[in-house]
Amino acid sequence: MRSRGMRVLVILPVYGRALPTGAFVTSREYVHGLVAAGHAVDVVTTIKEPSDVRVEAGVRVWPLRYWRRAVQASRPELLISHHGDRKAPRIVAQSGRVPHLLMVHGMAEDRDLGRPSLAWFPSQACRDDYPTYRGRTLVLPPPIDPGRYQVTPGSMVTLSGSTTAKGADVLAAVAERMPDTSFLLVRAAGHEPGPQPRNVTLVDRTDPRDIYARTRVLLVPSTTESYGRAGVEAMLSGIPVLAAPLPGMREALGDAATYIPREDTARWVAELRRLTDPAVYAAASARCRAHAEGLDYAENLKAFEAACRSLRPRRTRPPGLAVRPPAAPRSRRRATPA
Repeated sequence: MRSRGMRVLVILPVYGRALPTGAFVTSREYVHGLVAAGHAVDVVTTIKEPSDVRVEAGVRVWPLRYWRRAVQASRPELLISHHGDRKAPRIVAQSGRVPHLLMVHGMAEDRDLGRPSLAWFPSQACRDDYPTYRGRTLVLPPPIDPGRYQVTPGSMVTLSGSTTAKGADVLAAVAERMPDTSFLLVRAAGHEPGPQPRNVTLVDRTDPRDIYARTRVLLVPSTTESYGRAGVEAMLSGIPVLAAPLPGMREALGDAATYIPREDTARWVAELRRLTDPAVYAAASARCRAHAEGLDYAENLKAFEAACRSLRPRRTRPPGLAVRPPAAPRSRRRATPA
């Protein structure tokens, strides 16, 4: 007989439909998986925003100023937070003795993970970046729903992210040498990129299907990546990927991608020109599609949910706050489903 669902409180910088980075998209997908498995999930957002409490797809979302009320209302049996979120440790510390799952999405300068009940990493490469951590670990790829990404590929060469860390400088150098090729650069949230050649079109982040429907080849010349999520997303539509040879990227993309040293502009250009041959492109596309379809989205959700269940204490007590509850907020508007 399946045990009852857990009460889970997730602490994230942002939560919603339009999310700025792959880390937040990954967390949202795991949250949706927990809801689908029968767990009651509340989310506290730690970036201050003027909105009131709201409900999105079965998840009650609390702005930061209501975090104490969120703890009281949800009575969590499990806390989930992001490493590097400066507001989260305070909420975790004052939520009682509740099991804590820490999501470590990237290679942060702060390598002190504290003492969570479980630390999640998207790849072994990311886990290896925290050699002093000796706690319980879960290495599990992000769940990437094919239905959110599969499209008919377009005609442009795309880079997702307009920062140097994502490879905007590489894109500029390559585009300069290929003036007859159209390039697409997806702007990073809150970032204004430097000058780009005239054959580069800059767009804001939007529905990923809109981006991949314009994409023929994806470039991922990043300086660091804990996991090549964008590459997997593109491969689901058979879009070939040219990537920097980073350990996390290789874990995500295997032998389906072509790996090029970041500084070797001539090689990036040569590989793009090679992919103009229909036969070469078709073979690369087939490898990418086969690799992406071999990744088990549903199984990743199940494994994460099972790990969460494993943290439930055998005997629970009503959780309490270590702080006095705040006065009732001025607004009395009821949360309404989005």
